[in-house]
Amino acid sequence: MNKKATDRIISVYWFTILFIVAAAIVYMVSIFYGEPYDVRELEANALTNHVADCLVLATGFLKEEFLNEESRENFLEECNLNFNTEDVYGWNKQGQFYLNIEFIKEESLVFDISEGNKNLISSCGIEKEIEDENLAKCIEREFYSLTSGGDIYSIKILSIVRKTEKNA
Repeated sequence: MNKKATDRIISVYWFTILFIVAAAIVYMVSIFYGEPYDVRELEANALTNHVADCLVLATGFLKEEFLNEESRENFLEECNLNFNTEDVYGWNKQGQFYLNIEFIKEESLVFDISEGNKNLISSCGIEKEIEDENLAKCIEREFYSLTSGGDIYSIKILSIVRKTEKNA
């Protein structure tokens, strides 16, 4: 006979549950869209991995075409790399990427390949000292590879990605 009291208690719980669900949705949306993700380090890692895969066969042997001068001059085309980016705030003229590959044999530099904006190198030295979002992200990796003639090369790859206006 006293159904009105139970309906009021259920409606209080109902509004409490609705409020909790709405607050959870607002919280999740604000977390997801609140802060941009900085993917420059991941992009530099992907660039380094792509270059390593381009230079070395799956068996671990260095591709012989990179030992001649013509392939080194056309490195971006040989490895299907494109350093052109969208023009954000006029930075496309200088470039957003830098790539340096050093081929070292018996602890002496044989040759190197450099592509991109060389001005970004200055960010690598101070990146570890200063935590600044406007500095470029630098990734340096080193690995060893053999030639078919049995020569051992140490290959150092330095990848730098700037793109601070879009990612930081």
